[in-house]
Amino acid sequence: MATNTTATLTGEMMTYLERTFLERSKQQNIHGEGAKEKSHTKNNGKTVTFNRYSPLTTATTALTEGTNPSESNISGTTVNATVAEYGNFDKISSLLNNTSIDRAAKEKTEVMAQNASETIDTLDRNELFTGATVQLAAGRANITAITSADVLTVAEVRKAVRTLKKNNAIPYGDGYFLGKVGPDTAYDVMSDSVWINAHTYKDGGELYKGEIGKLHRVRFLECSSNQKSEASTVTVFSNFFHGQEAFGRVKLDGENFGLKIKQSDKTDTSNPLDMFMTVGWKADGYAVKTLNANWLVNIKTAASA
Repeated sequence: MATNTTATLTGEMMTYLERTFLERSKQQNIHGEGAKEKSHTKNNGKTVTFNRYSPLTTATTALTEGTNPSESNISGTTVNATVAEYGNFDKISSLLNNTSIDRAAKEKTEVMAQNASETIDTLDRNELFTGATVQLAAGRANITAITSADVLTVAEVRKAVRTLKKNNAIPYGDGYFLGKVGPDTAYDVMSDSVWINAHTYKDGGELYKGEIGKLHRVRFLECSSNQKSEASTVTVFSNFFHGQEAFGRVKLDGENFGLKIKQSDKTDTSNPLDMFMTVGWKADGYAVKTLNANWLVNIKTAASA
């Protein structure tokens, strides 16, 4: 359909902007690293079911010759997630588009990409916060008892790893769990002498997004400015540690997350004088859900000033 606006974009420019959006929109999504990913077929309802099976009792009784043992009854738990739409947009006036040095809305596309990335990351972070088993620093009874001295330490990390091991949490393929921290709490734990910076082992394999180092069977990812915090006697930060299949993310099949640029055309009665175009993003269907709280630990700590 023929467009009727000075904001017309060529096919090549749209491809470039879409690529810019996708690259930028993935940069800040740290909390979603290591999730169990699942696709959901379109036109099949909004509810998605994850199955979580319980381990069987060990079979330590010797078999009787010529006799089959009693069958095992595999039991499990289902966890449901509901997909929803997310998105944002902004109007760009025709005058701004024709006078701005931001030709073809490149910088505005980058702003939208960052917003998309931070939105999805916040959804992931909030679910981890809601679904995790809580470990309070220094064994405090509640977050109001946490003091400025109760920072993230190696001892707290070891305690969380012990919990994951005792709960039979499954480490990732390299034998490590994942830890997700922010700049404030990373500052504290990185000061320990056993800390290994990521740049010293990066040639041995692919790094996770935001990976900064490792210690005690945990690979640490830094979530920049999007660390979850709570106002209390001191600011209390959440630090997430988990194994495989602790939480899952769902996306609808097909291209369902991306840049949306709309330009007025002759049939668009909402914009009769072609006074604006819109730049935005949309996730057609997304959900994140905790699958096993025993495999996800949130160490709540203070941080050094």
